[in-house]
Amino acid sequence: MNLPASYYIDQETMLGIEKFCKQEERSVLLARVIHKIMMSIFSKQTLASLDKKFLENGFSVKLQIEQISHIAVRELLGRDVVNALDDQLLSDAWKKLYSAGVCPTNIQTSH
Repeated sequence: MNLPASYYIDQETMLGIEKFCKQEERSVLLARVIHKIMMSIFSKQTLASLDKKFLENGFSVKLQIEQISHIAVRELLGRDVVNALDDQLLSDAWKKLYSAGVCPTNIQTSH
């Protein structure tokens, strides 16, 4: 890879940045898949209650729904969940999802 930054940053640092970017991209993609699944399964009221729990208590592993995690990993990665490989990825994806909010809201106002 011949990025201009590679001339100013040592190779090890550049590889670390690339690894971080790939992990972030995977967690964002997984969060999108999880959100799509949740939107198709749960009512807006249920999604709103999950948002409320996140806002009141912050992120907790209890907010992760294991069955949805399994479906999302299977859909995105084409395999079953491997705890040693996927725990951090799933945690990051769920944190991103709840930080963005799971319940759709209509922010348009009519004038």
